[in-house]
Amino acid sequence: MQLERGTHIDQSTVYVKKQKAGYMPEGVARSKGGIMSARKISVTEYCRIVPVLKPSITCMEALNMLKEQPNLPCMIICGENLEPEGLLMKDVFYRKLTGRFAAELFYDRPVINFAQTDILVVESVDDPALMIQRALQRPESRFYDCVMITREGRFTGVLTVQDLMMMSGKLQEEAEEQRQYTVSENYGHISGMEHSLFEVSKAANLTLGECLRMKEWTVEGRLKLDEAGQSYAEAVEHMNRNQKQVARLIEDAGKISSLTQGIAELADRSGLLAINASIEAAHAGSHGKGFQIVADEVRSLASQTRRLATDISGLLERIGQLAEETGVLTSSGVRQIHAGAAQLTEGSRMFGELEQAVGNVEKTGRSVYRLAGDAAEQALSVKEELERTLA
Repeated sequence: MQLERGTHIDQSTVYVKKQKAGYMPEGVARSKGGIMSARKISVTEYCRIVPVLKPSITCMEALNMLKEQPNLPCMIICGENLEPEGLLMKDVFYRKLTGRFAAELFYDRPVINFAQTDILVVESVDDPALMIQRALQRPESRFYDCVMITREGRFTGVLTVQDLMMMSGKLQEEAEEQRQYTVSENYGHISGMEHSLFEVSKAANLTLGECLRMKEWTVEGRLKLDEAGQSYAEAVEHMNRNQKQVARLIEDAGKISSLTQGIAELADRSGLLAINASIEAAHAGSHGKGFQIVADEVRSLASQTRRLATDISGLLERIGQLAEETGVLTSSGVRQIHAGAAQLTEGSRMFGELEQAVGNVEKTGRSVYRLAGDAAEQALSVKEELERTLA
């Protein structure tokens, strides 16, 4: 850094001495608008440049430097590597060196003996809010001391209480801007949420209506299936009765067939007896002619009876076959009806489960509709509150 000399100051005792307080050190970059790109507020924007003294400088030399630059708030004492070692606040230093015997006692003594060594040093990259907090936590006797700013341990400048207050105000402004931005963003989100909840409420209401219709359809379908199942049960009962009647018919046909066989046997016997009677009537000659006629009639009736018995037996055999086929068909029909009835029962059960599921969906839809409405009301309330906040 370039060195400048005062009236009574030796160049070897001073590291830095600029003409104006508040000068920004070279090498400190600003972004557009005076705001560092790394964060919104940069300490270097408020940093003041003050003289940096060697520890060996005398109080007289330091006092002359303050007289030449009356706007300086303080001076800093640093070692060889610009590491801060002490702080000379102008007002405190003046009070010590303006006493009655101050010139004889203190003017030739090193300034380090009068510097404050318990100083607050912060890095330029530290959080400004944390820096302000640390400054405010100092005791009352040190409250108005300047805060030393370093970069990687090397002194770069100081912050006065005024600078800290300006930084605090800027932080508050940015916090308010951030709050306004956040509120505005939340307002947009809440508006979108309100619209979405309204759409959800409408969809839930439509779903609820569809669920009610589906519930009516399932109830009606289950009732119709129950009616069909009842009809199937009645049909099974009728088929079972028919099957029993067919079984009795087959049994009766068998009995009739047995009786017909007995009639045929009786006809055969009657035929034999008629033949024997005809033979005996022939032996009797003219006296047996009348009996011969009767025997012929008996034999003719026996022949007709045998033919009728044969016809009846054939007819009964066909009736038996048809009855057996009817029984088989009836049994098959009963099995098919039982299968259909089982399917109807399963369908009725599935309709019952569907009805229960639709009932659950209906309850869920009612809950969604109610919750969506409540959420929409809350979103509207929050939206109105945000509107009052933005106003």
